[in-house]
Amino acid sequence: MKYFDLLIIGGGPGGYSVGIAAAKKGLSVALFEKESIGGTCLNVGCIPTKYLVDKASALLKARSLAAKELFRGELLPDYSRIMEGKNEVVDKLVSGVQMLLKKTGVITVKGEARLLADRKVTCGGEIYEDRNVVIATGSVPMMIPIPGHELCLDSTGILSLEKLPASLVVMGGGVIGLELACAFAALGSEVTVVEMLPGLLEREQKEAVRMLQAQMKKLGIRIRTGAKMLRIEKEEEQKRAVFLYKEKEEAVLCDEVLMAVGRRPNLSGIDAGALGLTLDPKGFIQVDAHQQTSVEGVYAIGDVAGSYQLAHAAYAEGEAALAHILKEAYSRPAAMPACTYTIPCIASVGLTTEAAAAAGYDPVLGSFNYAANGMGLAEGANGCTYVVMDRDTGKTLGVTIVGENASEMISAATIAVEKGLTLPEWESLVLAHPSLSEMIREAALDAFGKAVHKL
Repeated sequence: MKYFDLLIIGGGPGGYSVGIAAAKKGLSVALFEKESIGGTCLNVGCIPTKYLVDKASALLKARSLAAKELFRGELLPDYSRIMEGKNEVVDKLVSGVQMLLKKTGVITVKGEARLLADRKVTCGGEIYEDRNVVIATGSVPMMIPIPGHELCLDSTGILSLEKLPASLVVMGGGVIGLELACAFAALGSEVTVVEMLPGLLEREQKEAVRMLQAQMKKLGIRIRTGAKMLRIEKEEEQKRAVFLYKEKEEAVLCDEVLMAVGRRPNLSGIDAGALGLTLDPKGFIQVDAHQQTSVEGVYAIGDVAGSYQLAHAAYAEGEAALAHILKEAYSRPAAMPACTYTIPCIASVGLTTEAAAAAGYDPVLGSFNYAANGMGLAEGANGCTYVVMDRDTGKTLGVTIVGENASEMISAATIAVEKGLTLPEWESLVLAHPSLSEMIREAALDAFGKAVHKL
């Protein structure tokens, strides 16, 4: 029997970060990971997808400059070299996390761990015991069993392709599907997105989604919303995706079909019924405000806990769990930013106008377009910034940005929403010029008709 202060099952962002933080606090920690340290995010999710999107965006920008004769020469992507570069970045990040774990004294155990009663974990024939356990096993792609689903790739499979598909059908108009649709379209694939819901990204500010959708169509992406995928058929070396659209069957012949219809909790090695863990109706582990499960001393963070499927949310949840274990004070953040790395990116934090109205506010929406911003014009960027304010109090309720560097600007917006920045506070704030970030302040002022650079 091996004894530790903390056992962590899963080495993704939530698992490894809470392990490092706990070790720095003086706890003895063992972390179990059956595949690669860094989990889905570093290996087959956030990082490789963003590498692909970044190179695709750079290609588009270079081509736009070539069209204006500022650059010359033919610009063609080398997909195999892009994949090599992606692997190099992943390897560098994973080795960096492994080094941090080692340097802070976290014991990493390779293999599939199984949680037993009384906070014991078995892995590789050994039994480990501790005072607290953190479950950070993440999630896995969902596959809907339509006829021919075995012909589809999931998000992991498509990031392992050695050759750029000439044509691609994406089943699912959520975050993962749209990010990959944009990347492959920009690199030269002919892309069709099939989404069952009436619209894309329905939780986002509608004006921002409309602008994103217009930009996606400029990339040549065909979008079919309100469409139900019926089956995937094999046709020689290709596939045929057949779906119901406007009450008629429509078919697209393609090289690959990506099924990106969501993710489900990964409960491998976790027998919830036997352990007494309470699950929600979708199979995620239920937790309290401290991330503690229905079993004392057992915590769950990240995707498996079902709140946000975001690496930075897993970081925050790990901090909450560790604070509770150490009996330290912890204030949970009220504002959680989210980014969809499409081309262009859409990033948001807080409430949309619809959500604000449903919560009892009287929302007013301010906006400011990249076309009226000096840096936006200099960089040739397209997009718009939207700020939701409360008419009565002048408080900042939410921010959505669609456009270049939206994922960077949303950090400042998160502080504004977290602190409930008011109109007078926005008016007294000075931001650097020229910068894209100026647009957040302009949009906030515009909600009350006070933007300086907008009529």
